[in-house]
Amino acid sequence: MRQAYEKQWHAEHDVPVGKEPFLADTIYKGYDWDDMKPHLWNFFQAVKSRKRVIEDEVFGNHAAIACHMANESYFRKKPVYWDEATKTIKS
Repeated sequence: MRQAYEKQWHAEHDVPVGKEPFLADTIYKGYDWDDMKPHLWNFFQAVKSRKRVIEDEVFGNHAAIACHMANESYFRKKPVYWDEATKTIKS
């Protein structure tokens, strides 16, 4: 009896394949995590005051090295490490 009821219910209520309702526009709203504005503000304040920025060239270099190491590890298909003495990436 349950199977007959489910079959009838699905026949009356299920949307046919290809006839699903389509929303013309979907808008997602969330927090604005625009990291460029605080970064630029920090930079301009450093230029005005002649103080060093928080994320200076050393920080940027270390971030870039980490990205290069991830790429090298991927392409070599094995772990790599940073050799500080020669400033190179080694396997």
